[in-house]
Amino acid sequence: MSTRLYFGYASNLDQDTLVGRLQHPPKLIGVGVLPHYGFRFSHPNPDGSARANILPSPNENVYGAVYEITEADVSHFLTSEKDYEFTEVSIAMKEGNSSAYTFISNQNVSNIFPNQDYYETILRGGRALQLPNSYLSSIINRSPNKLY
Repeated sequence: MSTRLYFGYASNLDQDTLVGRLQHPPKLIGVGVLPHYGFRFSHPNPDGSARANILPSPNENVYGAVYEITEADVSHFLTSEKDYEFTEVSIAMKEGNSSAYTFISNQNVSNIFPNQDYYETILRGGRALQLPNSYLSSIINRSPNKLY
C-alpha cells in the first residue's frame, strides 16, 4: 500500500484524534519542525471559534507530529479538514530533512479563539510527544483565558 508523510501541528498532534479521522491506523514516525512558519489560531469555524493554522514567518518554527498515512486515506482525511489546502512542505527531523504534507488555510482571521476542548486536544498531543515546554507555552499564551 502506498504511503506519504503527514505533518500534524494542532489537534492531529493527538494520535487518538488522528486515528478517528482516518480509515487505516497512521504510523507515528516522530517529531518534526517546520522552519519559517508560525502557529496561529486564525482559521474560522462556522461557529465563530478558531482552528489552528500556520503562516510563513521567517523567525518562527512549528513543531508537529510526523505520521505515515496511506494514500487511500488522503481523500477521506481531506473531508475532516474543510477549507484547508493539503500542502507539501519541507520539515526537519532528527534523521534529516523530509517532504511531508500538512494543512494550511488561506483564511487568516484575527481576534478569534478556539474552544477549550480544542486547546486541550492540542496540548494533550504536544505533551505526549514531549514537545518543548516553551513551544507549548506559546500556544497556551494565545488563549484569552490562559487557564493552564
